[in-house]
Amino acid sequence: MTRLIASDLDGTFLQTGGTVSPENVAAIARAHASGLETMFVTGRPSRWMRQIPDMTGHEGLALVCNGALLMDLKTQETIYADLMTSDSGLKAARILQELDPDISFAVELDRHDVSFLVDDKYRPRWEVKTTPPATDVETMFGTEIVIKLLARPSDRIQQNADQFLIEAQGALDGLVDVTHSNFLDLMIEMSALGVNKGTGLEKYATKNGMAATDIAAVGDMPNDVPMIAWAGRGAAVDNAHDWVKEVATEFLPSNDDHGVAVFIDRIIAS
Repeated sequence: MTRLIASDLDGTFLQTGGTVSPENVAAIARAHASGLETMFVTGRPSRWMRQIPDMTGHEGLALVCNGALLMDLKTQETIYADLMTSDSGLKAARILQELDPDISFAVELDRHDVSFLVDDKYRPRWEVKTTPPATDVETMFGTEIVIKLLARPSDRIQQNADQFLIEAQGALDGLVDVTHSNFLDLMIEMSALGVNKGTGLEKYATKNGMAATDIAAVGDMPNDVPMIAWAGRGAAVDNAHDWVKEVATEFLPSNDDHGVAVFIDRIIAS
């Protein structure tokens, strides 16, 4: 019997362009009224979660940075985090530099003052109000508070996002967890080895007396595959990447057609 519904945000709960689905918001309220717990599980860092409670009406918990950090959406505070060691992060960066000498890097940090660092070549996926200070990889890993390492290849790498991810996973096997969350954006995201949306969700469930059979999860991109595969009920929205559909056992309308609301109502009805 489902006790917790875990939903990805971008491309899943949110509509194309990042707008909120009123139908999905209403469905979360119905889930809570039925005694179900809900949680967002996203690749976003904490700094991109500040508006989510107002947008969605959900002030509970969220697993961010691909499952590496559990935060309280109401207080915006970290509850716990699985951090990347400097040694593994620097080794991963050096290996990627061998594949592409002009690759660029950024890191997400678990701190409030400066939580995002980039090198002088990195182009952020989303516009930022304040340009983060440019530094080098060694300085980025000068403290043990790195949650996620991001790498964007140079223009000379003529691959799509899936091809680049597969090559990076092979090169970094046994060192860090590697994924991507947007097939239109040539970038990979790295967490500490063994840290992903699936393990993050499992860790939370175990701490709270739940098993995989108590969890329902829905997503759309490769970074969602571990949690979709682990959960007792794993669903893919219609716009999902083929890799997600391969591991899902339930299929839903697209994010623009309120697929999460359909999923929630199925669970309530069952």
